[in-house]
Amino acid sequence: MFTLKLEEIHDEGLNLAWQEERASLLAYLESFSKIDFDFESPLQSEVKVKKVGRSILITGKVETTLQLQCTRCLKKFFYPLSSRFELSLHPLKEAPSEEEVELGREDMESSFFEGGEIHLSEIACEQVLLDIPYQPICQEGCKGLCSVCGQDLNLSTCQCVKEKWTSGFSVLKKLKLD
Repeated sequence: MFTLKLEEIHDEGLNLAWQEERASLLAYLESFSKIDFDFESPLQSEVKVKKVGRSILITGKVETTLQLQCTRCLKKFFYPLSSRFELSLHPLKEAPSEEEVELGREDMESSFFEGGEIHLSEIACEQVLLDIPYQPICQEGCKGLCSVCGQDLNLSTCQCVKEKWTSGFSVLKKLKLD
């Protein structure tokens, strides 16, 4: 995993590019409760790191190809991911106290660092996690699976008899109002 020591950041900033291989990414993500994707290609990351007072401003992009599972038909498919981001890191000592504070937009794009280094690989992985669709779909018109027999409706139609669902409120159609 790629880390950067704070003393390596010059006044004019620092441009960095690196690649993370699948094995090291999966080892890092192993600590998460459930990972339902895989890396098909290495994670390419580029960042510009700049000191702003005691804080650090990171702008960059991440690119990779993921293997996801379609939520409609359950087929695995490749998902090219390319994301740009901007993140402000503040020293942990300057974190708000235990009192409740309303967060603004810039607070939502901020994080904190502790010690003398920044874990850039973790930041890149976070950006990948933020860009994965909540319900990945293999193609725009995916028809999914038949709810009765499980046939993939993208390949062929099934012969299942579909019961017409009626709402309990359908009896209200017969109601006459004066």
